[in-house]
Amino acid sequence: MFKLRKWIILASFILFIAPISTINAHPHILIDAQIKFNLNQSKITQLSSLTYIWQFDENFSLLLLGDYDDNKDQLLSVDELTTLAIETMEASKELGYFTHLVKNDTEINLKEITKIDAKFEDSRLTFEFTLELPEPVTIDDKLKFAIYDEEYYTAFNLAEKPSLQLVGDNVTGCSIIRTQQAEVDENIENALKNAFGLDTVNQGFGAKFAEFVGIKCI
Repeated sequence: MFKLRKWIILASFILFIAPISTINAHPHILIDAQIKFNLNQSKITQLSSLTYIWQFDENFSLLLLGDYDDNKDQLLSVDELTTLAIETMEASKELGYFTHLVKNDTEINLKEITKIDAKFEDSRLTFEFTLELPEPVTIDDKLKFAIYDEEYYTAFNLAEKPSLQLVGDNVTGCSIIRTQQAEVDENIENALKNAFGLDTVNQGFGAKFAEFVGIKCI
C-alpha cells in the first residue's frame, strides 16, 4: 500500500492531487505547536534541546488516517501509529523539522529524533518529540528561534495558551521574547497565487510570516 513516506514533502502532495488553478496562497497543512526550551543552568544558562508538541489539523489528520489505517477500522493501532510517525517524521527530517535555530547568524543543525510519541484523538493527530542540539549553546541576544515552512505550504500556529515554555531547574530569571506574526495582505496573496507553477514557487516566503523568538536571562 502506498504510504505518504515523504510527508508529501509537506504539501507538495497538494500540487499532485489538485490542479494548480485550484490552489490558493494559503498554507494547506496547519499545525498547532507547543514548544519547550530545555535549559541547562550552571555558571551560564544554555539551551540544550527543544521539545515539540505538534497537533495537525483535522483534514490532514484524516488524510493520514485513511492512508495508514491498514485494516480499515477507522482507528490507528499502535503499530499503525508507529509506522505513520516514523515515515512522517523521516520526511520532516529532510526539511530540518521546520526548525530554524540561529546563533551569531549561523544556523544550528539539530540532531535526529530518537523517539516520538504519537496519538490520534478527536480526529486529530498529535506528535511529541525532542530535538537535541549538537552541544548546548549559551543564551544571549545572538540566539534566535523560529519554526516555519520555507515554502509556506505548512503553517505553525503558536496557540494563545503557554505554547512557548522555558524548562529547567531555575528559569525564573529567564523570559521569552516574541515577535508578532505577519498577516497576508491582498497584494501578497495575489503574488503568491501567480507564483504557483513557477520553479521558485514560494521559496523563502514562510520566513515572512514566522514568529521569531529570543530568550533573555538576567
